[in-house]
Amino acid sequence: MDDGYHMLDNNYEDVTALFEQTSQDMEPGALMFDKDFSLHDAMAAFEIGEPRFDSGLALLDDSRPPFDPLVPLLPEEVCWMIDRAFSCEMAWHSGYTLSQTVFSFLYVHALPDIDPDTISRSHHHDLDRTRPVELVSVVLRASVLGLLKCCDLAWRELVKGNVYDCEDWQSDKCDVPMSEAYPVNRILGILDEACVWVRNSSRVRSTWRTALSHRLVLRKTLVELFSALLSKDYFRFRPLVEMARVMLQHVRASPPPPPRPCSPAPRAFDPQFPRVLVSAIPLHPIQLPEQSKVWDTLAGLLDSLEQLSILIEIPDLSTWDVVGTLRIWRPQPNQSLAYVRSAFQSAVYENGIILNKYLQKHAVDCFFMEALQIPYDSFISSFQTRWVGLDSLPLRHIERTITELLVGRIKSHWYNPPRRRRYCMKSLFDWHELYATLTDVQKHLAPVSGTDVVARLRPVVLMRRLETISDIVLSGFQLSLYSVNERPLAYWYLARVLEQHLTCLDEIIEVLPSKQRIYSMPRFEFQFRARYLTALQALSLALFAVTVKMMGSSWERLRLNFLRRYKWALMHEYEDIDIPPIGHPNFLSFTTSCSAILQDKEFSPAEQAELAERLLTGSTTAPGRMAGPWTPDRMEFVSKMAEVCRDLRRLPKSMDELQTWDVEQLVWDPDVQPWFPVMRNRS
Repeated sequence: MDDGYHMLDNNYEDVTALFEQTSQDMEPGALMFDKDFSLHDAMAAFEIGEPRFDSGLALLDDSRPPFDPLVPLLPEEVCWMIDRAFSCEMAWHSGYTLSQTVFSFLYVHALPDIDPDTISRSHHHDLDRTRPVELVSVVLRASVLGLLKCCDLAWRELVKGNVYDCEDWQSDKCDVPMSEAYPVNRILGILDEACVWVRNSSRVRSTWRTALSHRLVLRKTLVELFSALLSKDYFRFRPLVEMARVMLQHVRASPPPPPRPCSPAPRAFDPQFPRVLVSAIPLHPIQLPEQSKVWDTLAGLLDSLEQLSILIEIPDLSTWDVVGTLRIWRPQPNQSLAYVRSAFQSAVYENGIILNKYLQKHAVDCFFMEALQIPYDSFISSFQTRWVGLDSLPLRHIERTITELLVGRIKSHWYNPPRRRRYCMKSLFDWHELYATLTDVQKHLAPVSGTDVVARLRPVVLMRRLETISDIVLSGFQLSLYSVNERPLAYWYLARVLEQHLTCLDEIIEVLPSKQRIYSMPRFEFQFRARYLTALQALSLALFAVTVKMMGSSWERLRLNFLRRYKWALMHEYEDIDIPPIGHPNFLSFTTSCSAILQDKEFSPAEQAELAERLLTGSTTAPGRMAGPWTPDRMEFVSKMAEVCRDLRRLPKSMDELQTWDVEQLVWDPDVQPWFPVMRNRS
């Protein structure tokens, strides 16, 4: 305690000497506890008064001039502030808190002060005609209210639970109102009034009248767009998106000049202000993104919502599956915002409705028709006719499981990557349980001379499960989870799973009715997938052979890594099902394959890469039929995969050549290619 400390109240007693005397008998690092005074209580005492923890004691910058919300502003200064408010909004969408972003814009907290109905008359008779007070009380106020309404509408979508608070986005409002009490129509009316004032004002030069109008119309369009999303009026998306794009193009073409050093505009943004708000966590000031990146983010948001408006009109869940998979395989910049991902998930399934128009049975109908060209009603009829079991029909269980798994898989495409990986791991058991149920059902069905619908369904279920396993393995590369010693096992396991996946595809194509085998959409799609997966398998085998040389750990260490990485395959729940799971990894088989591949004189990694390139190049001419309008995107991904294969043709031509080949030439970079390496000094 400082010598200059003076008690402010005679009821307090200085106990410093007592603590000093008592602590002499304690060892360094020791703690003394009392049942009524825990470590938590002690740390709470330290937090109070510590600027890093206690936002109420934040040491604000006293050198900043005080903020005056009614200070006169030039039109270009208002434009600059509106643009920076967009920066705050996009920063929140990117994962920062509202207090660090939107709430650092001080006009958000000064709306009562700039209400035109409460401003004193003295402000309306300002002598500076270049700085009319209406630029603040009408134009800027309308823009701020529109900003808060957009955040409110986005918050309502995000809070549905499709994305996770503190993981994908930050929900804390810090007790700051966000125009919740204003109906959308009222906000639109305020923005319209601001547009009318700007258009008719003679005190604003024409150049800035146009610039301000574009920004106000852009904000108004976003309010309408976000409102339409919340009410699921998807038919309104395209004209609104097109209008927003036009306005955004105009805004980008007319950037305001940076404020002068004496300008009051920068003072409207205080990065330290969040420290005086009520917050659950200590916050630090952030640097807002550059304006060009802000507009890129907004453009990506508009592109995503336009895609949603197109996709919502497609009833085939297989197309949703393809589009969602493409989004993961080749993520587009600025199209992975939590708000967008929540919007897609809400469109897939919400309140028992699929794609905003179908009952849950639609998922089962798609599952049968899009894979087997069999109506679900035919399956039910065959099932009921042939059932000879003593127990009741497990039809409801099968239908519910298929619905949950199919809808869950499609929604997971718009999870964040780590959470999607975890979802896939958890869903594997449910797929296996469904497969085991169908196998058991088969034993209680009367023989049939014609098509056995149940027997045809089992390979489809197994194919889905193997597809999920492949997604798990590939996501490990995309998330950079694998160490050098784990890559050989991952490539080997992927090749094994793809081999079983291809077997399922052959079975499914074989049992398609003859006409559908030739002309149907499933046939074209499955043939494309067969070529693509064969190429993936060839490349996986080549890299397994090459990366075996990179393993430097003992077998025991590798086994422990295996148990940790593939713990999802070792769940005890699998022991409760009589049928063993298909497609699970086996460490002993891996060790055997390592020895065999090193001794295989016929195997050529380079030839496997060439085979993969030929298959992928051929796939670009027959891209399948389930990608819909996103077929060019699928082909672009396949073409880039072919380029990677072309680059990897420089792999060793034989296993003997591998002995002297420099493995360090291989570089894994998920930003370049999500799953496979590229060669240094690429040609």
